[in-house]
Amino acid sequence: MGRDVTGFKIRTLRREQGLAQGELARRSGISPSYLNLIERNKRSVAGALLDRIADGLGVPRAALDGVAERRAIDTLQEIPADPALLSGGEMPGSADELVGQQPGWARLLIRLYQAYQDRNQAVLALADRMNRDPFLGDSVHRILTQVTSIRAAAEILELDEPLSPADRQRFLAIVSSDSQRLSQSAQALADFFDSAQVRVRSATPMEHVDAFILEKDNHFPELEEIATSVIRQMAPGESPAETLRRLHPALGSSETGTGVRDAMRPADSQLLHEVRAFVRHLGGDAIAALVQEARVLETEEARALATSALESYLAAAIVMPYDAFLEAAEAERYDLDLLMRRFHVSYEQAAHRLATLRRPDAPGVRFAFMRSDPSGYVTKRLPLNRLPLPRYGTACPLWVVYSAFQTPGMTVRNFGELPSGEQFLFFARAVEKHPAHAGYPRHLLSVMLACAEEDAHRVTAGDGIDRAHAMIPLGTVCRLCSRLDCAFRQEQPLIMQ
Repeated sequence: MGRDVTGFKIRTLRREQGLAQGELARRSGISPSYLNLIERNKRSVAGALLDRIADGLGVPRAALDGVAERRAIDTLQEIPADPALLSGGEMPGSADELVGQQPGWARLLIRLYQAYQDRNQAVLALADRMNRDPFLGDSVHRILTQVTSIRAAAEILELDEPLSPADRQRFLAIVSSDSQRLSQSAQALADFFDSAQVRVRSATPMEHVDAFILEKDNHFPELEEIATSVIRQMAPGESPAETLRRLHPALGSSETGTGVRDAMRPADSQLLHEVRAFVRHLGGDAIAALVQEARVLETEEARALATSALESYLAAAIVMPYDAFLEAAEAERYDLDLLMRRFHVSYEQAAHRLATLRRPDAPGVRFAFMRSDPSGYVTKRLPLNRLPLPRYGTACPLWVVYSAFQTPGMTVRNFGELPSGEQFLFFARAVEKHPAHAGYPRHLLSVMLACAEEDAHRVTAGDGIDRAHAMIPLGTVCRLCSRLDCAFRQEQPLIMQ
């Protein structure tokens, strides 16, 4: 199934500008018939031709390359993977044309599905709590007991037989006291249902942060400039943390604990942790402006998560300066172990920094980044244009992000081919996030990078693998994979080819 909507976008923008097909073809230096094929998505377009068409339309190339649209297509194609929404096992058709020609409706459909998930998760959470939470049973029992007591006292007061003043006062006191307790029980129950504990959402705040980062292509020039200004003030032999403590001594003593190391934090992540304590002071205004301008960050929770992500980005940019890190990455062929030692950072920190090397005038290899816990829960994701990463479930069980848990601390790697024919190099390592407490299992997270097969020769992780015999046929998620003979399949496919 295609996921390129560039042709549809060209046709939509041309019509919006009132341009005839022949005029745009003339400006682009191609024939009208060839432009017609492009606009119908019958011919792919890239490179210099895409630049000429963008110039002919008077728009930047980014308006045509379809990155945001492909992300929307990936999301729309995951919706039918929800068994509750599709009957008969038939896909509703390609999402390409909907996104390319009606992007507003596509965005609305995505938001409707997210709202559906919110409501569904809230209902499930409430049902679970009603079945399991002892507070609910106790509250209902108290309410029934108090109602019964009030009713009995009221019936006695309504009898035809006269009561003595003392008895009447006693039963009135019972009605009054039990009514007060009933009110308190009812209020406690109402507070329970209105509490934040049962306001379950479908992780949409984090999804909004993902969308924000993807819209920026995981590269923030404003924060890179701040990091560069810090690096320029480093004295010979100083670490970034020492420079910041020298430049901001008052801040260092009040907010960073004078550089005292966290005994519970692995040594290879200490430096970035120390630098991060300064970033709110250094880049607070720039980060706030980025968050405020992002329309996709619709809630306070999403804005708080985005702020934290940008603070981590700035700290990484200081510890691993863009130009120096890119030069080292190219020289070491993206060997994460060598980069870890050179910049005194953890495996995850170095891997995530590689995924930010996307400055237009000096890009590195484009990597997808994914982090998962042993349950398969994806805790961080940054897809590539042709490699969608799962949003609402686990990925293909053949991905190395999962097999890495079998050999913690070792890099697992392979080449994989999607049903679309796209080929990628995958490599991952399970790392220990925090030292394990007695009686608890190790806190492992698997960190995976993936790049297009044509870039694999630039990466040490691709060395020594016989691609002709080690190209593993894999998918994205089972319900969207057409490989019927896969021994690892967990669900029946919705897409049949």
